[in-house]
Order: sequence, then structure tokens, then C-alpha cells
Amino acid sequence: MADRYNINGNAYSWASIVVKINDERYWGFTDLNYGDKRERVKLWGMARHHAPRGRSHGKYSPEPVKLGGPKSSIHALRTALAKQSPDNVSYGDVEFQIVAQYIESDELPLIVVIERCVIVANTSGESESPDPLKEEIEIDPMYIRRNDLVLFDASEGQP
Repeated sequence: MADRYNINGNAYSWASIVVKINDERYWGFTDLNYGDKRERVKLWGMARHHAPRGRSHGKYSPEPVKLGGPKSSIHALRTALAKQSPDNVSYGDVEFQIVAQYIESDELPLIVVIERCVIVANTSGESESPDPLKEEIEIDPMYIRRNDLVLFDASEGQP
């Protein structure tokens, strides 16, 4: 199936994104960056062509997720995660799921699910400016699903 074409329609844009963390919708985030890769290595042998004979199965690696927004939105997320911890204070060990839905009437829905996340870093920097103060958190995910499709080999099940 090839990609669709739109005439006079709306393409995905920032206004198309709905972000939910543990089924709770957040409205204030202004940055969401994520990615994953499968590192595959070529295998060479002895032959005059000196071209690769094959490649390894590979190693799947999700990249750190960066989530940014106003201090109040980031604080609300940290507070919600801390409430799930045994001491109601520590949020760094609480696993959560991020669901980013890309919805536009002229496009097919795209749902990205970032699984088994934990916060690993907080970044904040303030400077004199008329802009609202923002923060960024770095999140360590275990894997990413895009419309239930995965980059890794799921033939024997998913993690």
C-alpha cells in the first residue's frame, strides 16, 4: 500500500498531537522527541568481489525521549509519577507509558506508544526574556511501537 495523497487537506502538525501519559492527557508540552534504531553489522568474507556476505540480526536500541514544556506541565508530570511511588516522593523509579496520537481528519491516525519509560534527567535554564519558563526531562524507554509496528524482530513475541 502506497502513501495517500491529500488535496486541500490538513497534514499532521503540532495541533494534531494528543499526548497521554498513563492514560492522563497533558496539554502543556511544547517539545516531544523520540527515536529508535536497529544496529546491524555487515559480515565480509574472502572473495574477489569483497562485498558483504550478510549482516547480523542486529541490536535494537531506543533513543532517549526528550519532553519539554512549561515548568508547570513538567512539575505536574513529576508529581503524578511520585504519587505512584511507595513513598509518594520519588519519581525516578516509576515506569510509565507515553502515547502520542497524531489525529487529522485528512490523514490516517498514527499512534506512537513509548513503553516502559522512566525519567533519567531534568534540565532547566532560565534567562531574562518575555518567554514563559520551560523545563525538559529526559526519559529512558524500553521500546517504541508505531501503530503496533516495531523495528525489532517480534517473531517470537514482544518484550
